Parts: sequence; C-alpha cells; structure tokens
Amino acid sequence: MTLGCAYHDTMVGRGSSGGGGDEPFTGRAAIGYDHGYDAEVFYLGLALDPHYVDGFVEGCLERIGEDYPEEELLFRDLWEDETQREVVIESLKAACEVRTGRPAGL
Repeated sequence: MTLGCAYHDTMVGRGSSGGGGDEPFTGRAAIGYDHGYDAEVFYLGLALDPHYVDGFVEGCLERIGEDYPEEELLFRDLWEDETQREVVIESLKAACEVRTGRPAGL
C-alpha cells in the first residue's frame, strides 16, 4: 500500500473522505473528494460550490500522487497560486468524466 492509499483509506475509514491534513472532509467536500479519488467524475452542477471543488481537487491529487508524486506536487504548487486554480481544475477535469447536473440526491 502506498502512502497515498494509506491516507485515503484512513480518512474514508473514519466515515468521511480525506482533506485538510488530519481533518476529514465533510458534506459536499467529501462528495467531491470521492468523485475525484474513486469515481474520477466531475459534476458541472456542483462546479460553483467551493467545498465540492476543493474536495474534488484534493481527491484527484491524492489519486495522482500514488503513481506520480512529482506531478501531484506540481499541481499542488499551482493550486496554491490562486491565479492558476482554473488551470488546475480544467486539467484535472480533462482526466475525468464530466457530467452535467448533479448526482442523485443532491
């Protein structure tokens, strides 16, 4: 098991998904994390929810970091620069299925 997998398994095992260091994501951020990490899907209907987007980005970066830690670090550096966030989101969405609307139940 890689470090990224261990992190994900620990955070998901606690009842919600990863994020924010030692604090698990909750609510829409947890949904976004799961979509980025496990499902590799982005819902356009949630694109304006900053919690969903933050969770999605974190989930994607955790998944990427398992196989490509240097690429994860590059994306994290870009994400820290607020002028580059849209570039990061678009790059991560390009590697996922993009769906219109929202998932059932939201």
